Amino acid sequence: MTPHTTPARLALISAPALTAEARAHHAERMRAQLADFWGKPLRGIPYGMDLLRTMFITVTAYDLHLEGAMHYLDVCDNNAAAYRTSDVWVAPHSMGQRIAEHVHLTSDSITVGNLEDNAPARDGLVYFPTPIRLDGLHPIYGLAWHMVGRDEDLIVDFETITATHLIPTRLEPTLVASTKLPRTPYCPNGLATLHGHVLNGYSNPHSFGAAGPATILALVLAFWGLRRPTTRDTPDTADEHIVNVPQHTAQGTKSRARGRGRKNKRPARAQRKREIRIIREPAQIPTPTGQHRSAADTTGPNWKEDTLRWEVSLKYQNRCPNPHQHRAIIEAGGECKPVRVPVRAHVNGPKGRDIDPRRAVRIVPDHQAVRP
Repeated sequence: MTPHTTPARLALISAPALTAEARAHHAERMRAQLADFWGKPLRGIPYGMDLLRTMFITVTAYDLHLEGAMHYLDVCDNNAAAYRTSDVWVAPHSMGQRIAEHVHLTSDSITVGNLEDNAPARDGLVYFPTPIRLDGLHPIYGLAWHMVGRDEDLIVDFETITATHLIPTRLEPTLVASTKLPRTPYCPNGLATLHGHVLNGYSNPHSFGAAGPATILALVLAFWGLRRPTTRDTPDTADEHIVNVPQHTAQGTKSRARGRGRKNKRPARAQRKREIRIIREPAQIPTPTGQHRSAADTTGPNWKEDTLRWEVSLKYQNRCPNPHQHRAIIEAGGECKPVRVPVRAHVNGPKGRDIDPRRAVRIVPDHQAVRP
């Protein structure tokens, strides 16, 4: 009996990389599906309302009350409207890693300037073909931001977007059973709002595998910093170019046939197009991370030559009531419960320089990135 011989294993053929046009179609589909998620009603209630309700429960352990429900319905309407008009970018494959290593994600704190000046668009969405990976979190396939109001009344909402099938993996079974998630590949898992000097989140981030509100803000600002600005007048530059793709519509929506005779037939309307901005791979220069800082940088703030001072208005912070004895108390097994104290208005930054009116708030990231 001759031994059985197995045929030689065929060499695997790697799948070809998606073209820029294919990635543009993917990004446009993501935008349209998220607009439907926040705005398209299911039995009168948008899908996004169920997600916001679950986020509310993970923080409070209570269901939504009427006033909170009306507020969240307004959030759904605003997000849906923003996604319908959002500018859309497709990031290069290496950009996710560069964002994870950006100084905003690895430094102790960041300073937020005038968001209206820094934002590439008031409503925007960026799709990452290779997702951003932070330690212990779900991969981030998209970042979005929406701006409402101007100047002192400016409100900015930020979102992280992950694979939909990952969201139930950390939720309690009762919440998984009561939450209607979309059947689309992607879904928001982290939301934050910045209004004035106050940054708020919408959920217990750990339950959704999401970053905290400060890290979500840091992620969006890192993308804004890495993407070189281009104006609508000159969209096609060495850094990015535009691909026009058909505007995506939700699956399952069919135009109702009308009984018209041959004489009454109208010519078909031209399909609407959307501009998708493709960021070219070599357009960004890697930003030095905290590992590459010099020894002098660790002794104090590293003020650049063009850094100006900025004003900080009166605010309240949680402070230790025994700052000088805090370490000894903790080592002895005691506890220092923080107390809320007022911090008077002051000016930060290098002394002897002018005041920069654009500086608004200093943010401490609440999650550190993976460091190789």
